[in-house]
Amino acid sequence: MPCAIPSALTSAFPSATPSALTSALPTSTTPSTTPSVIPSVVPSPRAHAGPGRMASGRLARERRALHGLSAGRGRFAAFAAAVSTLATSAALTTFTTFTTRTTLTARTALTSLTALPALAILATLAVGAPAGAQEQLTVFTARKIVTLEPSQPFATAVAVQDGRIVSLGSLEDLAPWLEGRETRIDRRFEGSVLMPGLIDNHLHPLLAALLLPMDFVTPDDWDLPDGKVKAVHGQANYRARLRALEASTPTGQPLFTWGYHALFHGPIGRDELDAISTDRAIVVWHRSFHEIYMNSAALADAGITPEIVGDHPHVNLAQGHFYETGIGIPLAALGPQLFAPERLRVGLLMLRELVHRGGITTMADMATGLMTGSVQGDLAMMASVLDSEDTPFRTLLVPEAGGLSVALGGNPAALAAIEALPETGSGRLIHARKQVKLLADGAFFSQLMQMGPPGYIDGHHGEWLMEPPALEAAARTYWNAGYTIHVHANGDAGIGATLDILQTLLEEKPRFDHRFTLHHYGYSTPEQARRLAALGAAVSANPNYLYVLADKYGEQGLGTDRASQMSRLGSVARAGASVSLHSDLTMAPSQPFFLAWVAANRQSASGRVHAPSERLTPRQAIEAVTSEAAFAIRMDDEIGTLRPGKMADFTVVDRDPTAIPAEQLRDVVVEATIFEGRVYPILPFVPPTPSASTTPTKPTTPMNP
Repeated sequence: MPCAIPSALTSAFPSATPSALTSALPTSTTPSTTPSVIPSVVPSPRAHAGPGRMASGRLARERRALHGLSAGRGRFAAFAAAVSTLATSAALTTFTTFTTRTTLTARTALTSLTALPALAILATLAVGAPAGAQEQLTVFTARKIVTLEPSQPFATAVAVQDGRIVSLGSLEDLAPWLEGRETRIDRRFEGSVLMPGLIDNHLHPLLAALLLPMDFVTPDDWDLPDGKVKAVHGQANYRARLRALEASTPTGQPLFTWGYHALFHGPIGRDELDAISTDRAIVVWHRSFHEIYMNSAALADAGITPEIVGDHPHVNLAQGHFYETGIGIPLAALGPQLFAPERLRVGLLMLRELVHRGGITTMADMATGLMTGSVQGDLAMMASVLDSEDTPFRTLLVPEAGGLSVALGGNPAALAAIEALPETGSGRLIHARKQVKLLADGAFFSQLMQMGPPGYIDGHHGEWLMEPPALEAAARTYWNAGYTIHVHANGDAGIGATLDILQTLLEEKPRFDHRFTLHHYGYSTPEQARRLAALGAAVSANPNYLYVLADKYGEQGLGTDRASQMSRLGSVARAGASVSLHSDLTMAPSQPFFLAWVAANRQSASGRVHAPSERLTPRQAIEAVTSEAAFAIRMDDEIGTLRPGKMADFTVVDRDPTAIPAEQLRDVVVEATIFEGRVYPILPFVPPTPSASTTPTKPTTPMNP
């Protein structure tokens, strides 16, 4: 969704690098404060089996066998005490520390002991391995647990420890794990369904935080944390809404709105905005985010002059219109205001609420570094909210490599900066290892995607965010370094150019399991579905394009046939390629069940069904926001399905989404999420209160409660 932002924006923000929070050993971070938890301890001689996160009865049995080898611990103790003074103290201390901090079987212990002097071995056999406290086990019971794992598709209980799944099945199946352990049985979800935590593998937290505090005037309905917003259609209605908002905005404050679209709202520009107010700064953000319109007062306040704009190809200063790479100019000028700390906090809290309501436990920031020109700079801006214990999801940070290349002076410098990032990031903000984002063509909502023949009905042309030679050079840098490459590609010409580059790279340097992923995938041809599958590529699509735009783009821009075939996902799935779905918030609401509903029904906002042969099955649609979404971002070994060893991330819902008709997918109710074993219920949103100095604020109007 985002365009490349010039590095001039970086001057608007102080540099900040969050401290590394990594540790040599994992520690438990899964508190539980639930009223319906039932503590229990099953008596057993294995109740204190020994040290380690996942110590079991087997450890106790093997330790007793080890003790048996000493031919009687009591008789041997005196001899061991005498010879232990001869052992090398450093070696004994090292071994004692190691065994205290590591789970060992007897066989592992004996193997490790061979590195110590023989006398130290005898002393250790006599003393025995140090005892350690067991981690508490939590068991969640449910009416049904949907695992999305074919070998064990359903369960009714799941045991969780230290943020990971230990075992699934019935309570009876879990008995071997419960014996001898301090256990809590959490029965609050016995009337509900647990499923893998939902995943949104492409959105932009800072862009969402920038937009969410604005007034939404859009062609589609929105359910925001601070109220519902109804769609506005028609030029007269749109301009009346702008006038009402201007009248209700406090004196001295600018008016920022988001959601304008010419096909729904008619033309607008500097003159039309000046007619609403010549005194107040008015900034209208396009529904795509890729375009900004400003009145004369806003241009003057921002200090944007002809000298600053120069001959930029994506700016029409006379109309106050900035688009694609041109929006970097107003962003640089408005950045300190839009990202004022208190306003940013409000926006991030609203984002957090929307993501949690959607049942999401993992999201990917698919362009980290876009706003500040630095991955660590973006991370620092998000950390105060998104790295909090109150945040019920993790964020994977995927660098926007094209913008970093501009900011740092070339692809090698950008690669070096990305390679130098810390191994993990922080608790909930995680650096994606060897993954980057690149950009091909323009915005789908703006009809600036690159279209192949016959092009656009009115003859206009799309835009490149990165010209194909530049895109190929950047992709080659990261391909040769072993990176997974994610490419924003919207039109069939943009997708075609991207697939040409992938084929060239494969011919130059073949790679297995590369997971090169095309994001958005707005309009494509049937042949491209087969081609991308043959090249081993994947698709992460935004089906909301079809819901909002298919009808209008049939009338203007593409024609009925091509407009009805946007988001061609059925063909991709039938070709055998991985298909996942994303919101690109705010290009779509962060509601995975809604996105799955669109992909499985292909119904626009008017109720019209478009190209039903391109539907995903209900099962495929659910996998597209769980297992396939995890696959695209290389986290499928940790999340996306439920099995022992994976993260204890669950979405709690009122029904099994894999057992209902496609028409009901958007009706699934998210009741809570469980993130790394900790329960986060869906609660009424308490709007944050900005300080009096925060600008701009969101005025209260009858149409935007």
